[in-house]
Amino acid sequence: MNYHIDVFHHSLNKYGEELCGDHIEIASYEDGKIIVLSDGLGSGVKANILATLTAKIAVTMLKENSTIEDTLDTITKTLPICQVRKMAYSTFTIIKAENSGLVKIIEFDNPSYFYFSHRNLMMPEKKTRIIHGKTILESSFIMGVDDYLMVISDGVVHAGVGELLNFGWTSKEIGEYLENLPKEVKASPLLTNEVLSYTDVLYNGKPGDDATVLSLTMKKKKSLHLFTGPPGKKEDDPVLIQAYEAAEGLKVISGGTTANIISNGIGQTIKIDLSQKNELLPPMGAMEGATLVTEGVLTLAQVISILEDFQDPNKSIEVLMRMTKVDGATRLCQLILEEATEVIIWMGTAVNPAHQEPGFSYHYHYKVGQIEKLRNIISDFGKEVILYTL
Repeated sequence: MNYHIDVFHHSLNKYGEELCGDHIEIASYEDGKIIVLSDGLGSGVKANILATLTAKIAVTMLKENSTIEDTLDTITKTLPICQVRKMAYSTFTIIKAENSGLVKIIEFDNPSYFYFSHRNLMMPEKKTRIIHGKTILESSFIMGVDDYLMVISDGVVHAGVGELLNFGWTSKEIGEYLENLPKEVKASPLLTNEVLSYTDVLYNGKPGDDATVLSLTMKKKKSLHLFTGPPGKKEDDPVLIQAYEAAEGLKVISGGTTANIISNGIGQTIKIDLSQKNELLPPMGAMEGATLVTEGVLTLAQVISILEDFQDPNKSIEVLMRMTKVDGATRLCQLILEEATEVIIWMGTAVNPAHQEPGFSYHYHYKVGQIEKLRNIISDFGKEVILYTL
């Protein structure tokens, strides 16, 4: 079976620093992804340069099938020497993840990774090699559906030193924290934000070191079809209905008019859950065969807002709290982040007369811009997005 490799990462800069001394580089190739997390010596500009060079060299050379020996040799000869410490130094973790589920990892001086299978922390065997004077750890294993891998920089294990903890957040404690996460927390963005938000709390909002968290999961390929807006021409309504009926995977209808066209066309009834209480969004609906039915304009605006917050490492706590709410926007974000590997958007181009009333700021160009923004932000999460207009 070929999986979709779902990767998400975030970093907290050391307090007072503009640049992060950690760097992540990701490259896709025919059989999977090559990922490098590098941590440069020190912090700020110098560390950023060391980490960036290390990660970029490693990804570029390994993608071209260079050996780890040649890659390390090139990194060693390329990194600039620190004039203060008289050395060039950058730690790294290299992940080669294949679509088949095979994962190979090479570690140099970074904290050990965490690999969970069926919610249990696994301890794969690691082989030690000395390459160009560096002690390298190599390991490999097969990941299955919803197994996950987490890689961190040492800024995470140092969290709390001098603040809330005497000796930092140890690897053992981090592993226990991950083991105790609710089973619903299984998507890479949620896993990453869970650990990074707690790291920030332990630092009391003032990280003493750059802290990076990367999560990787294997997902079965699944499409999400999002139907929003009626067709530009009334005579094209059957095309929308046919597209809905032919869609395989998750089916989400966003917009009252769109929902009415589809429900009438297939002979189904939409039921609105009036028990939901949300001051910002209308309640969700339910229809047999549909994964989710929501209001359109406001809901999609909230979806975009939530996904944007996921991309801001300084909002990791807020976005986790937002994801606990019960409403159409939260549910659609859950489907996009946790289940879908591909999102297919069916955008109707009709102009809703209700949106043309005086004082109503929504118009067609806003709608197009909104969908384009949604398309781009979903792509940023590593999902393939296809857009059809009707």
